[in-house]
Amino acid sequence: MVLMKKHYLSSVSSFTHKIEVTFHYFDLQYCDERTFFITVILKYQTHQVLCDFIYILDHPEVYGAISINEHYANAKKFFEQHVHHTLLYSDELLLAQNFTDTHSFKKTSDNYHLFLPKK
Repeated sequence: MVLMKKHYLSSVSSFTHKIEVTFHYFDLQYCDERTFFITVILKYQTHQVLCDFIYILDHPEVYGAISINEHYANAKKFFEQHVHHTLLYSDELLLAQNFTDTHSFKKTSDNYHLFLPKK
């Protein structure tokens, strides 16, 4: 069982490093005190698709995934057609987590915390 899990994680990480994630848009109106949304562009070779990362903030650590909204079906299709991979929740978590290390995420997160009205 451990070997299968280890193999699975290595295949996930080898695929996600091929995906470029770039900041596209941020709109504070979609956020609240618990959730933080950032629209990003996922790129693989010459193909790209928009999607939203949603980050849940009411836990000790910030974690995120791809938001299930109007962009989600296109993101799933993008992975199936161009990356030849069925998008898994674990993939979403890893892509969103990797994006938290970027300058764009840190800058947008600072703006979110600065301008979000507190209740």
